[in-house]
Amino acid sequence: MPDFGGTPSNLGKVGEATLADADPLGVNSNVTFDSVGGLEDHITALKEMTLLPLLYPELFQRFGLTPPRGVLFHGPPGTGKTLLARALASSCRSGAFFMRKGADVLSKWVGEAERQLRILFEEAKACQPSIIFFDEIDGLAPVRSSRQDQIHASIVATLLALMDGMDNRGQVVVIGATNRPDAVDPALRRPGRFDREFYFPLPNLAARSKILHIITKDWAGWEGERGEKARVGLARLTKGYGGADLRVSGFLFGCSLYERRDEIG
Repeated sequence: MPDFGGTPSNLGKVGEATLADADPLGVNSNVTFDSVGGLEDHITALKEMTLLPLLYPELFQRFGLTPPRGVLFHGPPGTGKTLLARALASSCRSGAFFMRKGADVLSKWVGEAERQLRILFEEAKACQPSIIFFDEIDGLAPVRSSRQDQIHASIVATLLALMDGMDNRGQVVVIGATNRPDAVDPALRRPGRFDREFYFPLPNLAARSKILHIITKDWAGWEGERGEKARVGLARLTKGYGGADLRVSGFLFGCSLYERRDEIG
C-alpha cells in the first residue's frame, strides 16, 4: 500500500518565521494520479484547468483564454478530495504547492490570520507557478451572518480581496475542499473566485473496484484471478463506502484472509 507520510523539502516551504502557525500538510511525491481510483473525469478536467495554464501560460495568452483562478472540491468525507490534491502536488514539480487546513490559518491574535493569508498569497506569487490548497475551507471562510463575530468576517473579506487581486498575481491557482459547500461563504463561489466546482460522490461499484485494485495490487496473494475475484466481492459488499473507508475495509479484509490462510488453502 502507498505510504502517505513525509514532506518533500521543496513543497510548500515558506519559512518557519513567516508561517509558524500554518505549516504545510504532509505531501508524498509517490502519490500520483495513478493513486486515485474512480475519478478519471476529475483528473482529466483538473489537468486541463490547472496544470496546463500553470505550465504553459504562453498558449493561453496566444489564444486570449482566461483559465480559472479557483476550483472548489466538495462532497462527502473520504471521497478523494485531499488525495487528488496530493496527486496534483506530485505533478507540479516545476512549481510550488501550498496546503493549509482551513482552521489552521486562524489565530487567537487579532489580525494575525489576515496577515498569514497575505503572506501565503505573496509567497505563492514569488514561487509561481504555484497552487494553494485549502482543505476544509468552510472552517476558514464560513457563511457570513449578522451573528458572526467581526473577526471571522474580516478573515473572509481578506480572502475575497486576495482572490479578486489574483489577476496581478501571475500563475497562481487556489483550490478549496469542503464536505459542506453550503457552509462556504457564497461570495467565494462567484466567477473569478472559485468559478469551477468538482463534486466528489461516493464511488459506484466500478469505482470501488478500481480503488480496491489500487489498494491491494502489491499485496502478496492478491495477484491474478483470485485477487480480482476477492476485490469484486469486497466492492459489492461496500456500497456507500468512500475511498478512505475502502482503504480500511481492504486492510481488514486482507487481515481476515491471512488469518484463514490455512482454511482457504
